[in-house]
Amino acid sequence: MEGEARPRRVTVAPETIVDFLVSTALFQGCDRKTVEKIVPHVFPVQVPAGIIIVRAGTPDPGIGFLYEGRAAIRRVDAAAGASITIEEVTVGEPFGEIGAFLGTTQPHDVVAVDDSVMFLLGHDVITQLATRVAAFSFAAARRLATKAITPVPTIVPAVPLGPLPATQSGPIIAARTRSITGLPLAGDAIRFVRVSAYDPTPQVVATVPAKLIRQHRLLPLEVRDRTITIGMVDPTNTASRTELSRVLATSQVAIVAISQDDFNEAYVRLRIDSSAVASHSPGGRSAPSSGEIVLPEQLVFDLADQERDPKQPGPIGEEVVALANRVIAHAVERGASDVHLDYGASGPRVRFRVQGQLYDWDQAIPAAHAKGLVARLKVLAGLDVTERRLPQDGRLGVRVGRREVDIRISTMPASRGEKVALRVFEAAAMQRQLETIFYDAATLDAVRAAIQRPYGAIVVAGPTGSGKTSTLYAALGERMRTRPDTNALTVEDPIEYRLAGVTQVQVNHAVDLGFAKVLRAMLRQDPDVMMVGEVRDEETARLALEAAMTGHLMLTSLHANNAAGVIQRLEHLGCGRPLIGQSLALALVQRLARRLCPRCTTLEVPPPIVVENLAAHGLADRRAAVPLPRAVGCPDCGQTGYAGRVAVVEMLLLDEELRAQIMAGASPAELERAAAGAGSLVSFRASALGLMARQLISPAEALLILS
Repeated sequence: MEGEARPRRVTVAPETIVDFLVSTALFQGCDRKTVEKIVPHVFPVQVPAGIIIVRAGTPDPGIGFLYEGRAAIRRVDAAAGASITIEEVTVGEPFGEIGAFLGTTQPHDVVAVDDSVMFLLGHDVITQLATRVAAFSFAAARRLATKAITPVPTIVPAVPLGPLPATQSGPIIAARTRSITGLPLAGDAIRFVRVSAYDPTPQVVATVPAKLIRQHRLLPLEVRDRTITIGMVDPTNTASRTELSRVLATSQVAIVAISQDDFNEAYVRLRIDSSAVASHSPGGRSAPSSGEIVLPEQLVFDLADQERDPKQPGPIGEEVVALANRVIAHAVERGASDVHLDYGASGPRVRFRVQGQLYDWDQAIPAAHAKGLVARLKVLAGLDVTERRLPQDGRLGVRVGRREVDIRISTMPASRGEKVALRVFEAAAMQRQLETIFYDAATLDAVRAAIQRPYGAIVVAGPTGSGKTSTLYAALGERMRTRPDTNALTVEDPIEYRLAGVTQVQVNHAVDLGFAKVLRAMLRQDPDVMMVGEVRDEETARLALEAAMTGHLMLTSLHANNAAGVIQRLEHLGCGRPLIGQSLALALVQRLARRLCPRCTTLEVPPPIVVENLAAHGLADRRAAVPLPRAVGCPDCGQTGYAGRVAVVEMLLLDEELRAQIMAGASPAELERAAAGAGSLVSFRASALGLMARQLISPAEALLILS
């Protein structure tokens, strides 16, 4: 605020500083020349009355000397909720030595009682003096010993500060029994600190992936050597600490407690929650990922979807219809992959998954409109609005100008009401070129070569929502463009995009039309290429691999964590090693990472602790300080630093030697070693390194992918 009293630097003659320091207890036995050498490192500062000079919780502070005025050392009495003066500082006396000499945080606040002048010495200077100047070390030891055996009386209570900040997960675990220095006596006591005492920089925050920060309510506060200080809202949460130790495996982690309010403020100020920041852009509208504003009145729904089921309720209020349109318009505008409507303890809520992260909609849903909103979505999808006891699945089509959007809807009965999940597919997003998926030249060439094969199986694996279907469509589209004479058939559940020139079949469990039955029929249709949306059972897996072995190109997907895991998964589905070895041509496993915004990405050398963690995962060289990409934020990306997502891919290309090892029963580890030695394996690590080199992903995203 304008006019607010603040500390300010003042000019003091070097000779005056030397004369003053040699008169203090800590420097009395030191040679004058030694004191003269540290004068350039002395920071003279004038502090107005009432200003906190050193705040409790400040990490590894240096030492200050009171040159003029009067100061006091105060602590917070948690029981009384008041700040209590435990010691007065007079001219010539030091303060802050407990944290400086013990290498901990400052245990108490140091406040200027009158307008004062201080001489401040940084932690690094104090460390050098303590290790190199015997007289200084001896004086410091005497002072600490004196303070340890001399009780410090409570002088007078200061102005009450109110209760300490509380967290949503319960009270902070802090040491209530303390020595006179304010340090915990024993046990696992966790210090409560203020985030403002650390002022974490974006580089420090980047040491931990944003997803973990949001999920576990933790905040990197400071990096010093190989130790990273992490503030946690719930520091006793074992799962959070386990996940943190997994990501920061090579670092020493110091856990401190922070308040929920502090965490929330830093979360917004440091722009950690990219989605939330983007959703609160000026003007009340979110910054669209596609760069196009989508208005609810632009939406045109497929009438066929609304007329499939005659069981429709009476007229739904215009407010509910408008609310449903706003939800769908926001999802399309933000490029959300999923929308969740459910009931929390405080009422109905809508959440959107954008770039893999789930965030709450900033518009409140009136409780009176919740059931109507569910009913409206059911009507649009042609579902039975009277059935609330059983899960239902359906689809609805939406057109926004020339954009075609297909939405899958799933409803499920829950304790507080029906939960609705929408999965959003856009036709334009499904028509991707292979170059926009595979940035590694070796992987791209291998995929293209496999697509042009007359037979063999190409298996795309990965977790749910990792873009497997988009990759399958891109591969099939590439084949149709380069070989238009191809007879291609697909079986899907559901059909997510209509491909020109391709016969597509959707399974229908109501009439017992499953993957296996359709696959048998497809084999009698003289196919060149077949695509099975997902292999889920033993019969489908066996039929798909047999088709690949008998002269057909087979494209399919399944769930596996790595390329060697694809072989294991096929084994678990009842396929023998000989069948796998003879039919499998290429295995691709992909995971999605947030893509850096090309307009605002910057290059900088990460902190040593980040380099250490990256080196432990093979993503950096400890010996070379190489600049790496970092998200910044700009108007084009809604101040998030990210724009879309990119696939980090692991590829296993089978050659004759590898086929022989598969059929001989080699273990996944042996197969990986053999493939790596033959150059037919592109690992997640190599893919992540390539994407970082192209400034497509940040080190934090790469670390999250490999952790």
